[in-house]
Amino acid sequence: MPHKLTLQTLAENLIRESREPFSIDQYIEAIQKRWRRRIAPATLDHLKQTLANHSQVIEINGTSFLPYQAVLDRVGHIPLEIQLSKTEWQSRTMIPGHRLVPFISPDLEENELTFLDPNGREIPKREQSFFIEEAINLYQYSHEKHFPYRIKVNQWMPGKSTLNLTVWDIRDLLAQLEFHPEDRLKVRLVDYDRGIYSVGAYPAAMWSQNRLRSRSLYVALENELLAGLDRTEGMALSLEKQILQGLFHLDAGLLQAPAFSLTGLVESIHNITIVRNEEAGVYFALDGDSPVKPYTLESVHRTPQGGTGSLQEIFEDMGLAFSELEFKAILYSMMGTEEFNLEEVFDLLFGAKKDAFYDQKQHQAFYRMLRKMLNLICDELKGPEPRLVCQLRNKIVYMKLRLIEMLRYIEAQRVCLEDLPEEVLEHMADLDGFCLEGLHHLSDRPHPPNLKVIHDLRLALQMVQPNLDYLEETIFDRLGVY
Repeated sequence: MPHKLTLQTLAENLIRESREPFSIDQYIEAIQKRWRRRIAPATLDHLKQTLANHSQVIEINGTSFLPYQAVLDRVGHIPLEIQLSKTEWQSRTMIPGHRLVPFISPDLEENELTFLDPNGREIPKREQSFFIEEAINLYQYSHEKHFPYRIKVNQWMPGKSTLNLTVWDIRDLLAQLEFHPEDRLKVRLVDYDRGIYSVGAYPAAMWSQNRLRSRSLYVALENELLAGLDRTEGMALSLEKQILQGLFHLDAGLLQAPAFSLTGLVESIHNITIVRNEEAGVYFALDGDSPVKPYTLESVHRTPQGGTGSLQEIFEDMGLAFSELEFKAILYSMMGTEEFNLEEVFDLLFGAKKDAFYDQKQHQAFYRMLRKMLNLICDELKGPEPRLVCQLRNKIVYMKLRLIEMLRYIEAQRVCLEDLPEEVLEHMADLDGFCLEGLHHLSDRPHPPNLKVIHDLRLALQMVQPNLDYLEETIFDRLGVY
């Protein structure tokens, strides 16, 4: 017996059948015409909200929508370009990753995809483990749905933790194509909803001849992405939706491009950048609009202003290496456990800056706010806290204090950050960024972070621990400037 058609199924079918842009009024009118029964106003409102967040439509201006099928009808013929990484070439496997953007459905997981050789035969797939550093860069711009989650953490050597991935065995394909390391693969979309693609050769000589045409596509697409950011200001579109919308609006001549590569686009853009954050995922934004500001890997020469509005303002005025929320999390650990010596920690945090107050007014404001924070923390420490959260905070605080200790040592040697090797600076920025994010999550003891955040922080802590050990050994033992 066939399943009875529900209103939700009808709405879903309308979305997937649409091959032209439509307004929200047209969408509701089409539903009412087909349903032929009264629909409650609350249900109509729910359908409108569902449409705004639907994975198969692109919201244009809040009232107009562009269905995926309309975009695919126009641009789905453009092949995707894949250059095999060193890991893929050595293992004779293909790991799709973010290189299938934007022609990969958010409704499918990566292991559900199917790849066909030039003769239409299915390319076999299997499960395989890789060290994280060997494969994680292939998922740098991936949608959360496609980001690898099967991670096996090596407790003794976190740097040797592994990812378990679905890979496609392309040994026979490479032999069939007479493939060389400098060649590329062309991947063509066959069926978007079912995740089926065909794979062919893209010889290096042909790729070289087409570089100017590809460059023209990327320049034009960046201009469309810029225009799209203006049209969709205030709306959070995913990376895939932004690219599909941009391609849809390009001139037909540009859509005869030899191939599209997300990494090629990223390397070509100048006025926009890719941003990742917890709420909106991965998306394009105007350069400088990232909610997570990049770290400046050089000494910042500050002019004290005597600010007294908050502890954060005072810390910035004094040029301290921690934020107000980090400081609060540090106080939780110092006062809530016996793992830290209060006097030694305060000397580390403020000892080198004890004469850095702008004036007596700022000095008094600092101690007034500090007393207020300490009283609040004393009250909050009376309540219970999960041991896991407490231990996690203590570990990140310990990491932050070790990082500050290294900075103090560098200052004592009268060495500027600009004089340090670039690799050292990158590790310092990564560690500082992790501590900043982690301690912000752990700076409100009565309201601990959710389990997902705790899991992510624990995993990340093990990933960055080798960086801290490397930094300490390098700064204290190896750098010749000392």
